[in-house]
Amino acid sequence: MSRFRLAALVAGSIALIALAGCGGGGGNPSPTPPPVTPPLSGRYITGTVVSSVGGRGVDGVVVRLGDTALADTTENGGKFQINVGSADVSLPDHFQVDTSGAGAAFPATSLVSYNNGQTYYPDWVDMPVEILNGDTDSLGTITVTEVTDTSNPPGVPYPSKDTVILGRVIRASDQSGVANVRIEFGWTPVNIARTGAKGYFAVNLGRDATVLPMFPADTWPPTFKIDTSSVPDLPVTPDVEFRGQTGKQDSIVVPTEVLTSQTTTLGTITVLDDGGGGNNPPEPPLPPIP
Repeated sequence: MSRFRLAALVAGSIALIALAGCGGGGGNPSPTPPPVTPPLSGRYITGTVVSSVGGRGVDGVVVRLGDTALADTTENGGKFQINVGSADVSLPDHFQVDTSGAGAAFPATSLVSYNNGQTYYPDWVDMPVEILNGDTDSLGTITVTEVTDTSNPPGVPYPSKDTVILGRVIRASDQSGVANVRIEFGWTPVNIARTGAKGYFAVNLGRDATVLPMFPADTWPPTFKIDTSSVPDLPVTPDVEFRGQTGKQDSIVVPTEVLTSQTTTLGTITVLDDGGGGNNPPEPPLPPIP
């Protein structure tokens, strides 16, 4: 074979390989696909903090769940997302809003507006029962007070809001929440609520209501009721344990600090579905019959 033919054969082979590498069409290579952002892991509580003037988002505000380390600082137009980890974690019954890092126009001691315009102290804003039950992960919109040349801080001596009694119903057998339990609080009038997926409930007594007048003066101590008859896997009206006392579902004593409005949290009501007495020691066996 002559040198000319050998050189032509090599050149042709190189050309075929080059065409194959380009897909045979000589066009541009395929574009590199954009990186895929992995989904958020765990449960994130989200929301937006806005100004009372114009409703614009406010950055630099710390939103904290209760007194825990679970917090985030707003950015990108007042948005925040708080990683609470597992979806099964129990959350506090309130959250805090700290505007001290948002600038002098947002006094840290001013009241915040939340939940249909109700006003709260910034260090105690009621947690929605939908969040506690895991029905939603969004706190929605929180409005903080902005002071400008034409606006002044609101002269509200005390927040005006609904009185909401919070609590939770759990099982003695495994400490899990009990859903669909009916709660009846107060006698004049009776206020009714039902527990959600994780057993949390919120009984709304109305705007600036006080608890004590809701109970007749001739009945003491005041009591409230729960009703587990709609829970199919529970025994019929099992006893309950509440604040160290065991009793019937229709006569649970209202704590004094709730009656005097020192707190709006009832705490945990334990349904004795295991037939036991909760944390109470078992009764000794009866002596044998002689």
